[in-house]
Amino acid sequence: MGSSKRQQELLSVERLKAAGRLASEIAHELNTPLGGILMYSHLLLDDIPEGDPCWENVVKINKLAHRCKMIVRGLLNFSKQEKLEMRPVDVNEILHSVIGFMEDHILFKRVSIQTHFDPALPRVPGDENKLEQLFVNLIVNAGESIEGIGTLTLRTAFSLDTNRVRIDCSDTGSGITEENVGRIFEPFFTTKKRGKGTGLGLSISHGIVEQHGGTITVESRRGHGSTFTIFLPVAKEDSTLMPDK
Repeated sequence: MGSSKRQQELLSVERLKAAGRLASEIAHELNTPLGGILMYSHLLLDDIPEGDPCWENVVKINKLAHRCKMIVRGLLNFSKQEKLEMRPVDVNEILHSVIGFMEDHILFKRVSIQTHFDPALPRVPGDENKLEQLFVNLIVNAGESIEGIGTLTLRTAFSLDTNRVRIDCSDTGSGITEENVGRIFEPFFTTKKRGKGTGLGLSISHGIVEQHGGTITVESRRGHGSTFTIFLPVAKEDSTLMPDK
């Protein structure tokens, strides 16, 4: 059973790598023609009077091309394997920073954000910008799941059993159906309405966690919210300060 699970995990990693390579190739192929569409649509808007019947159609072309550009940017972010700038970082501090600039977002106007942070949390070796992107993705995903009124809870703790830092992101949103839980980290998979997402946010998050030598899992039930759990290794100099079990 353990061997079978390990094989499935390895297969999943290989699929993500293959999807990343494909995403990069597609993005680069699309960038040039999209740039041309945007340029010529801007030129047309300069030449066509605003009252002309064609003007609104060109505006739509321009908006849709911008939407495609955003998708391409998501593809490139998903496929990037840039070198991380690793140093010991404080997860609590990064989460506080992310909450600070996210809590005024329209998604959280009627959402209660609760935090339970371990004040003695050891630092983790990490790229601060990447971890910030990871937490933004998870918090936005939770906010979209809540759809209005609800609670988002963020917890951090040190796990003695694994010598790792644990981060939980829980929401009281709509939850994920049993058949979709196993696919939630797949690239381009989304349960959002058409045009509301690229299905890359959680795939990118999964990749960031893996780059940091960690793991990410989700527990969810339809109508009962979701909890994403991340484990990250402790920075070496901090692990020596941890008490023996």
